Amino acid sequence: MEMSHLRGFRQRAVMSQEQLAQKSGVARDTISKLEMGHRKAYPTTIRKLAAGLEVEPQMLLGGVEYLDEQPPEDTSPEQSDQIQSKKVGF
Repeated sequence: MEMSHLRGFRQRAVMSQEQLAQKSGVARDTISKLEMGHRKAYPTTIRKLAAGLEVEPQMLLGGVEYLDEQPPEDTSPEQSDQIQSKKVGF
């Protein structure tokens, strides 16, 4: 899987690749290759990096932060789907 947002999240966390490697248990060389797009990430690697950065794994893959938000309680399931679709631009 492509890690299109890894570098940005690491930089926002004010971490070097070495610091992220120590915190996540993923080799610094692997982090470098992922950031440069020279390697694809395994799901377990994504989970480790996300834990090290304290973000949800889908965020590293370009997910949207507010997808886990619940719609207002007075919303029907159909309206809820429409609200979620609008949020992500579908």
